Amino acid sequence: MTLVLQKLGIIAGGGGLPLQIANACIARGQPCFVLAVEELASQVPPHVPSMRNPLSKLGRAFATLRRNACRDVVFAGQFERPVGPIRFRPDLAALWFFVRRLGSFRRGDDSTHRIVAGEFERAGFRVVSPLDADPDLAAPRGYLSRKQQDSAASEDMLQALRQAQSHGRSDEGQAVVVRGGIVIAREGRGGTDAMLAKLARAANRGGVLAKAMKPGQTRQIDPPAIGESTVAAAAAAGLDGIVVEAGATVVVDKDAVAAAADRLGLFVYGLETAGA
Repeated sequence: MTLVLQKLGIIAGGGGLPLQIANACIARGQPCFVLAVEELASQVPPHVPSMRNPLSKLGRAFATLRRNACRDVVFAGQFERPVGPIRFRPDLAALWFFVRRLGSFRRGDDSTHRIVAGEFERAGFRVVSPLDADPDLAAPRGYLSRKQQDSAASEDMLQALRQAQSHGRSDEGQAVVVRGGIVIAREGRGGTDAMLAKLARAANRGGVLAKAMKPGQTRQIDPPAIGESTVAAAAAAGLDGIVVEAGATVVVDKDAVAAAADRLGLFVYGLETAGA
């Protein structure tokens, strides 16, 4: 069922996803406003209403979203720790948030995401998923690539997704690399690209990257995602392809992902898991 959105505030991290969502909103006449995280987000083009806001100014973020009549908010893009020193001068809302929630941040990534979403909801916003903000982002069922596997490989890919979900219970990451039914790499706090870069240095060949929702993971923040850079990193790691959950994984720029897969000789497959 399609979620009916009110004016959408797009809280923009790094990468191209925030602008993709904004452009999709504009194309269908959905009012939107981009609140770009100063330390993470790329510059927003003039045709998109936007403002930049530092990580530490939570109260200012709430006020800006309210001033621009945003009722729904979506977190879009990469929210990894910025490289290098940052000026961290929290406003009163952020300071009170960190004082109340300090112990909670030790519990893991998904717990942190739930806490952040809860804080925005506590401030009166409804947090929605990128997949609600732009349903076309969802990985389709079947192949995005020209390269395909034989029919016998579908069970192997389902098992790979199950192993990714099993790894997700550790709250360390959403992805694994499986070769011959055995997990040879697991995503850590550094993310999928860091896992694949380490695998590339090992100079092994073959295997499949599987990426899936963590069991019990909130859909609103940090659903599994792949993009053109994921395909390039998988190719550099010598993998045969990528399998993701159809309907539950964000694909940033499907055309670019498909073109990269075809150029680099990988398959990209969306598999319906029914919870795997």
